[in-house]
Amino acid sequence: MKMTEYSNYKFKDFISDETFCNYARGLNNDDVKAWEDWMQENAGNKKIAEDAKRHIRLLSFKKKSLPDDYINKEWLRLTTKIDFNKQEPIKLNKKFKIKAWRNVAAVFLVFCLLSVLFFQKSFFSHKNKIAYKEIVVPNGKIKKIILPDNTIVILNSDTKLKYSDNFGKKKREVFLEGEAYFDVTHNSSKPFIVHTCDNTIQVVGTAFNVSAFPEDNIHFVSLERGKIKLAENGKGHYSYLSPNQIYLLIRKSNQSKIFKSQDIKLYSSWKEGEIRFVNQTFVDITTKLERSHNVVFNIKNNKIKKCRYTGKFTRKQNIESILKIIKLTTPFNYEIKNDTIIIN
Repeated sequence: MKMTEYSNYKFKDFISDETFCNYARGLNNDDVKAWEDWMQENAGNKKIAEDAKRHIRLLSFKKKSLPDDYINKEWLRLTTKIDFNKQEPIKLNKKFKIKAWRNVAAVFLVFCLLSVLFFQKSFFSHKNKIAYKEIVVPNGKIKKIILPDNTIVILNSDTKLKYSDNFGKKKREVFLEGEAYFDVTHNSSKPFIVHTCDNTIQVVGTAFNVSAFPEDNIHFVSLERGKIKLAENGKGHYSYLSPNQIYLLIRKSNQSKIFKSQDIKLYSSWKEGEIRFVNQTFVDITTKLERSHNVVFNIKNNKIKKCRYTGKFTRKQNIESILKIIKLTTPFNYEIKNDTIIIN
């Protein structure tokens, strides 16, 4: 698969490319690896590609409606029985008149039936259509919102949260792409449910953090207060989290584990403006900095990609001062062109 030809791809090109769709959905390991390498080497098109990837993975909702096949078959059956263009001489005898009127009545009834079916389909399709509110937080920003049930949600950079206009009436359900901190209002009769691309998290009243960026290999849920019931999508079993526990999912190997943390608030420190990393690769760190500082990294130095670091920065620090600190332990050269940082 030659990846050089994709450097000029636009949004519509990405979403119509079969290999890119396989990569976005994780359906083909070769396509996933090829496009991940391409993303690292093509900073200019990275934002467009990531946006296309998010759209491909966007949750869709299926609604039941009257089958179109039935209506189409009824119409076909009717038109094959009646030839509207055929003209034959009509003998106006009484017996034929009665038969003709019966045929007309039958045709009329069929048309009435079809009209009712079309109306029913249109009416119920419109009735069952659910409107959703979507909150999008761009890179470089953090947003705090309050849901209709008074649940507090803090959304990290590059995050989307979606919920229906009927939220809280029958159920409390949200859909998350990215990272968010939830302080959920207690309601035992209406559990609060968070859907991500890999997990479904159910709580009653609790405080927890979810990190589930579609493009990240590591997803995690950290619990500060209350209790969590967590399901891995497509699997039949559940896991339960108690305070100070963390659920960790490694997506590429499809492995997960639960462990206890001595400092659980470390995992939600981003909402206070902190950027923390523990034994993380240079690539993972630059991904965080892209979101927090709204920049794009183009790493041409392959040796530094796998170097690991532990440290802490804040959003208030400018990107150049952060790079100068990182390069104290591992020397590298960088060049800043507008919002793009080239690592040589």
